[in-house]
Amino acid sequence: MQQQPIKQQHDLTQINNTPTFAELAKNQLMHRYGMTAQEGAIYDAEISIGLLKLRTAFPTQTRNYSDREHDMLMALWLEIFVAIEPGIFHEAIMRFVAADRKGFFPSLGQIMGIIEDIQTERERQATEERIKTHAAYLRQTQQRIDSGENCSTCKFCDHRDTPQKPGSAKTEVQLYCQNPDSFKYEGQYGHGTVATILCEHYEKKLAD
Repeated sequence: MQQQPIKQQHDLTQINNTPTFAELAKNQLMHRYGMTAQEGAIYDAEISIGLLKLRTAFPTQTRNYSDREHDMLMALWLEIFVAIEPGIFHEAIMRFVAADRKGFFPSLGQIMGIIEDIQTERERQATEERIKTHAAYLRQTQQRIDSGENCSTCKFCDHRDTPQKPGSAKTEVQLYCQNPDSFKYEGQYGHGTVATILCEHYEKKLAD
């Protein structure tokens, strides 16, 4: 009797355990950037949710993708947006969906362009906040100086009769900061400070 050829059987367990492109990409990124398992899972979820929202908003564009194509799409987005703050990525997705009038699934470049716009906006807002905070600090400092909190009334300030010019008999009172922690510190030498200055180390001089 002729022996029938033995059919080769696939090891389904091995196939099921083969990592997907997205899993490989995530693992490589976690290793490259030192992510913990929890951080990797959060990042993976953020990108997955973003892509799912786009696939929901533009169903005709990815409806016919195979599982392999969806897997590769996820892997690509993971690698491109790894350095983007999750909140910014989510905002970029929503901005694109809200503004789109053509009905086409976005390219990576389109989403990255929106992300860059958001980053520029946030940097400008942060700069404006720093300017406002510094301006408020300067106003507050000036009010304190005007009310008498300045070098001349600080306990670290030494009032000295100092010649107006080298060798001159005429003297005038000058102020010399004695606090080494202050940017106005002069010790026994220097040119003297002025009463219109106030540093963060000010302490009111007690009455004699």
